[in-house]
Amino acid sequence: MNKLTDLAMLTGYQINIQKMKNMRIIYSIIICGISFLSSVNAQDSIRIHGHVTDFNSKPIDSVWVSVKDKNFNSRYEGLTDKNGYFSITVAKGNYHCIYAIKLADYGKTKLEYWAWNIPAYKDMEINPQYERMEIYGINGFEPQVSPYETYMVYFRPMSLSKSLKWQGEGNKKMQEKKANINHDTINISPISISKEELKVSVNDIPTEVVSIKKVVEYGRGAYLYGFLIQILKPKNETQINNDFDKISIILHSRETDEWGKGEYFIKKIK
Repeated sequence: MNKLTDLAMLTGYQINIQKMKNMRIIYSIIICGISFLSSVNAQDSIRIHGHVTDFNSKPIDSVWVSVKDKNFNSRYEGLTDKNGYFSITVAKGNYHCIYAIKLADYGKTKLEYWAWNIPAYKDMEINPQYERMEIYGINGFEPQVSPYETYMVYFRPMSLSKSLKWQGEGNKKMQEKKANINHDTINISPISISKEELKVSVNDIPTEVVSIKKVVEYGRGAYLYGFLIQILKPKNETQINNDFDKISIILHSRETDEWGKGEYFIKKIK
């Protein structure tokens, strides 16, 4: 080979080496970028996990667990495995509610579990239980009375037995529409609830129910019955979340022999 050819080959080789170096730099930048984005995504998400059971502690498989926004759109969802466990990764934030039910059971043999005002800012464990009594629409506040030792909690219990009887042979949605137009009372709650029928806890610590009041709730033109209870805050407080207390309500109605559970995260006033 002549000098010109040798030079061309040498130059070409050097060019190829430079291209390879450039490609390594670009590849390193891409990998760093992906790693950075993955790190950001990991930092901006948390895991909601738990165990779904009935009131005999028997796990329920194939339960649809849905994290919903205020319009009840499903933002994230998953199914329980054969042992009743689920895990859902969600973006950090506050969510309107969590819903859990085996869809094949809904409205036939069971009613759903609900948890409300979900503060999803770190990994959290939620363990739904459900049967035939739905504990719906839980809300709460702290009365402005020192020493600020209680919470007022509202919920609307709905019995599957009473619901099926109320709708009769008709379509449920049509019956509800008719009640809304006529301003009727949809009477599917227990006639009364005693303290003995309730198990209430704050951050998984049992607490005392000091008062119960049956109230009328208006919604979409119709009327329904709910209950307002006042509960004591536990003296031996545990911290599930520094900014929120988790209130859990389990109701076993003596009237219908139906069980239900619902939960609500109430923001602490500091």
